[in-house]
Amino acid sequence: MTEALKLQDSIPEVAATSLVGVIAKLEMIVGADRDIGDPTDFPWPHIGSVLRDLKAIAGGLPVCRRSRERTRSDIAKHWESAVKLVADLKEEGEAEQSGDVADFRHAF
Repeated sequence: MTEALKLQDSIPEVAATSLVGVIAKLEMIVGADRDIGDPTDFPWPHIGSVLRDLKAIAGGLPVCRRSRERTRSDIAKHWESAVKLVADLKEEGEAEQSGDVADFRHAF
């Protein structure tokens, strides 16, 4: 959920380079309105209308399916970071435990 909110917060900083990009940005904005109290209040119906107009002119977002090769490449890239993070957390936990034991011995 946090990643989704970070992505939503970054929308204003990202420039669309095509009509499909504009449609994608509006899709994310309109999708975020599900958490708003009354999606029938201004500007939500108006934004939805603009989104429908853009889709009628440019077509919808292309349905894309990532190749397995690209997915595996992304996993491999992030896997190394995840392994390092787990090792660092394990090392930190071990250091804290040794420190606790040393502090405990000095207390007596």
